[in-house]
Amino acid sequence: MKRMQVLLTAAIVSVALFGYASRGAIRDAVDALNAPKLPPARAYVPSIAPGEAVVPSAPSPVEGGVSASENYVLETNPVAKQKETDPLAFAGTLPTELNLDVPFTSQAPHANWDLPYQEACEEASSLMVDAFYDGKTGVIPPDRADDDITKLVAWEEETFGYYEDTTAEETARMLREYFGYRNVLVKPFATADDIKRVIANGYPVIIPAAGKLLGNPNFRNGGPDYHMLVIRGYTPTHFITNDPGTRKGRGYTYTFDTILNATHDWTGSKATVKTGARVMIVVIP
Repeated sequence: MKRMQVLLTAAIVSVALFGYASRGAIRDAVDALNAPKLPPARAYVPSIAPGEAVVPSAPSPVEGGVSASENYVLETNPVAKQKETDPLAFAGTLPTELNLDVPFTSQAPHANWDLPYQEACEEASSLMVDAFYDGKTGVIPPDRADDDITKLVAWEEETFGYYEDTTAEETARMLREYFGYRNVLVKPFATADDIKRVIANGYPVIIPAAGKLLGNPNFRNGGPDYHMLVIRGYTPTHFITNDPGTRKGRGYTYTFDTILNATHDWTGSKATVKTGARVMIVVIP
């Protein structure tokens, strides 16, 4: 009997130790089970004009920055078209839901949250949008993302004299001058539909935010005072984002009200960031 008790105790201890060692994987599995169902992700197709309707092909399960030629392509309302006076205009009825397959990277690709990575949300957001327009999908390989973030930080230090807390316009300048996009807009917005219309045209949106107002439970210490993330789509109730501030940020959803409340451009001070302008950054390839 005593031997059985020893064996039972040893078994219980072993199970407890295994559970403790696997707690991260267990949490991830639970999060995956509880994650909302998202619409199929649709990849960028350079030959398709914004606002033009396209019939989707079969979705691709492939990750890792591969070509998107066989993935879903953007499907918008057949009557949608751009107005020459406003490249972000969308005529017709917005799709009920939409999800652009913007590749994901955390701002700390190798889970190192020391500097500069803890301040690299602007760089990571820009990299994700650029990878989308480069026809990539899934997840940006960590080594590539790490190398690109390092180069962007060096460019910012040379250009601005710093890389931390860049404003929407400074980030737009980086997209123009470093990445080479000619048409990068920083535009005020007032409603969730303003963002939806941009996404329905096939453009992901970068927003600056007062990070603590996002209420993301995966953030450390309640989140950063200032943050940037990519909005890649929407459901009837939520925005679909790639939030580089957490390794769990791929396809992370925020309610419309959360995004509207949290969007604030950098003011130069943590004390006043919640008063910053509500703007979005849009890259038009």
